[in-house]
Amino acid sequence: MSEPRSEWDTAWQGIEPQQPRPKRGGLVIALAAAVFLALGACALAYFVLQQRTTVEPGLTLPGEETATSVAAVAGTEQPTAETTAEPTGLAVAATATLPGDFATPPQPPPASDVVAPRAAAPPTIDGNAAEWAGLPVYSSPHVVFTGDTWDGSDDLAASWQVSWDDTYLYLIANVADDIHAQTQTGNLAFRGDSIELQIDADRAGDYGPTLSLDDFQISLSPGDFGAIAPSAFRFQGTASGEMRDATTPHTIAVTATPTGTGYVLEAAIPWRDLGITPAPGLVIGLAVNVNDNDRPGTAAQEMMKSSAPNRRFADPTTWGTLTLQ
Repeated sequence: MSEPRSEWDTAWQGIEPQQPRPKRGGLVIALAAAVFLALGACALAYFVLQQRTTVEPGLTLPGEETATSVAAVAGTEQPTAETTAEPTGLAVAATATLPGDFATPPQPPPASDVVAPRAAAPPTIDGNAAEWAGLPVYSSPHVVFTGDTWDGSDDLAASWQVSWDDTYLYLIANVADDIHAQTQTGNLAFRGDSIELQIDADRAGDYGPTLSLDDFQISLSPGDFGAIAPSAFRFQGTASGEMRDATTPHTIAVTATPTGTGYVLEAAIPWRDLGITPAPGLVIGLAVNVNDNDRPGTAAQEMMKSSAPNRRFADPTTWGTLTLQ
């Protein structure tokens, strides 16, 4: 027998508890705000990317710092390995360290057209300019790069001469520089007082505004006239338009001597290290560049002067020419 229901139970019969419904209006507003913010962030990122300046490929060169830092990353050509082989048949002072298809090139302006006479006899690589008497003298007066630490002073000047024979391209340079600073070697020598040759070895067959395998950069360092000896380093262009450490050894000879106003540097560069077969009338690309660092004890490329007034690091069409006489 069941107990009678109370009036309270009877009142609630058939009524089930209901959970309160969530307020969907607030959720929709929050989602809409999140989508709006995400779209705004994407638009801002796109705008920033469009404003960025594209960095030149290769040897920062270059600016030169960036370009050569790329070359240093490759790290395939070690300075110690480069300076062991002595060129055959070349007299070097005891103090020396041995270490498709583009348009026809236009006629270069006279200021960038260098002529190299054929050497009557191979010069001794000793920094003595007496053997160069009577040969044409050229200069590198054009400021083509300045670093963040350059104070604006123009205290660098360089005059130079070139000659050749069947085995070597010869260079002697007289550099006037009031402060000598060189703490680096190998592929970092550009961060101190030094000379760089940019050479387009196949200008007639591969002429264009991008780097390729026939383009070279030869770094010639005078050292510090103390613990750091004169040295040479070779970079080579790649098919992808960069300037990297060359992957094969070289036999470039270089020596340097201090003077009362700077230094004299003399070098012999084997044609085989450039993949060139020399002959009278051959025209190749050439820019002779001089690096300056006025802060002793530091490694910084503060300023560069070039023989080519419009020289750009990764554009061989701006390097000027060298004609073998």
